[in-house]
Amino acid sequence: MSDDQRGLRGLRAGHWLLIGLVVALVAAGITVVVTRGGGDPTVAEPTSSPSASVSVPPRPDCAPDITGTYADASRARFGFVYRSRCDQVVRELRFRVTVRDASGNEAATVEQTASGGVLFPGAELATAGELRADTNMKIGSVTVAVVNYSVFPPEDFSAWARTEVTGLTRGKPDSYGQFDVTGEVEARPPSAPVCVAEFVLIMRDRNDKIVFAAADPVLGGGVLRPEFPVSKVPALDFARTKIYAPQTPRTEQPPRAGMACNGS
Repeated sequence: MSDDQRGLRGLRAGHWLLIGLVVALVAAGITVVVTRGGGDPTVAEPTSSPSASVSVPPRPDCAPDITGTYADASRARFGFVYRSRCDQVVRELRFRVTVRDASGNEAATVEQTASGGVLFPGAELATAGELRADTNMKIGSVTVAVVNYSVFPPEDFSAWARTEVTGLTRGKPDSYGQFDVTGEVEARPPSAPVCVAEFVLIMRDRNDKIVFAAADPVLGGGVLRPEFPVSKVPALDFARTKIYAPQTPRTEQPPRAGMACNGS
């Protein structure tokens, strides 16, 4: 066999090897573009996949105001209240909670995040959760940042109920000073489905400072009657106590006019 024949056979073998490599990469969902002139292959995204639609950035003025915060390492709890400040419905809320000790050092052992409910124009809601920090740490400050939210026109939620917890009562303390706080859920209109995700208890002192916060998840559309066991809270002004009932949709369908929170 001549040198030319050997070179041709080697070229053919390399040619088929390259084709095989390209076929394997395409099968794996990778588009390979081979440049001329000995250039290196350029790997790009698959051209056959549909591109995701670009969402419109939410209005900056619709990020809710954080009106009050709370954290207690000894109780391993945090909480905060947030209020609407625009004429649109805000949902898919996500918050980042930063708790610092008296020296300004971050107290939490892991990043603290929390979700919010569907926030109607002019409404106020609250969130509470477990604080992952040294229980002996003295809390110096709490900062809550809004890291995600979406904005929708109010007419898309025309069939949603507006909820409020009324008739709050404080039970008689037991021998350990623990008492129960209960209330009743009111829905407007009463015939509309209610999709309460959890109840959030916020208790304040006479200076309106939050001195206790707790959350009670509503599992599987259970009984809509909040009941919180509360240990002794110093400087409590019960008249300022409030239970919030944030709602979240129970359907994967996007909101639209006439559709209730459960998709009906």
